[in-house]
Amino acid sequence: MPDFMKASLTRISWMTRLTFLEAIRQRFFAFLILLSAALVLSSVSLRFLDFGHGELKFVCDFGFGGMFLFGSVLAVVMSAQLFFAEMDNRTALTLLAKPVSRTEFLVGKFLGVWLVLGVFIFTLSTLLGIILWARCQELTVAAIEVGKAPPELSITGLFSYTGMQWARLGVVAAMILMVASLARTFLFTVIVGSMLVVAGQLQWLAQETLLKPSDLNIFSKLLLTVSTYIIPNLQQFNIGDALTLDHGSVADGAVTLALFSGSCYIVVFLFIGSLMFQRREI
Repeated sequence: MPDFMKASLTRISWMTRLTFLEAIRQRFFAFLILLSAALVLSSVSLRFLDFGHGELKFVCDFGFGGMFLFGSVLAVVMSAQLFFAEMDNRTALTLLAKPVSRTEFLVGKFLGVWLVLGVFIFTLSTLLGIILWARCQELTVAAIEVGKAPPELSITGLFSYTGMQWARLGVVAAMILMVASLARTFLFTVIVGSMLVVAGQLQWLAQETLLKPSDLNIFSKLLLTVSTYIIPNLQQFNIGDALTLDHGSVADGAVTLALFSGSCYIVVFLFIGSLMFQRREI
């Protein structure tokens, strides 16, 4: 590896560590992870209700929904906050005065935030996995006693989905940093970023509209077509219950395709954000 690439990776890793340590110490992170853990643990109360095999699916959907909801809030707010904290405190001038390029600064910020999101997601997934495993054992014993088929649970599928969730939140974080590179205020970034996350969740509607015959005019169809390429389809990552409870129902290559798509969007968003950040006055 050339020396200049080694030096660049060293600076990026330094920025990543700095961002990670700053983010992990924030009370906002501690508050959200405790709130999310309480939400996941509250699903234990469902054990006193007789939902049969549907109970595990409900717990999965409940836990995964909470993970993405609070994970998205964490990704949006923390990415914008850590970026604008450097701008408002003028520490960005000190950092960029050193041999740290703006691209390295942005990539380091992203990787630091993404590591924090990884801690968030894997902590909650481990907690959810313990709850699902314990309840699955109880349901299996009850099913065998009455001669029914025991429920299926794939811990491997659970953590495969955890990786997908981490990639999805990485897309959100990269998208927020792209907006922050152009925006001037924290509030504007959070509002626009939140709207993009909602649009990404509803992207499947635009895709279905284009596939079905409709009375849309050419301009509307063109707008929908462009939006399907610009805004990532965040719903493609939403196969957690299928991976965890019915791994055989997942189409071949669905996980790989979602991870590849997410990686491409991360690279593109960071590239666009880097270009805009180059022209930004600090």
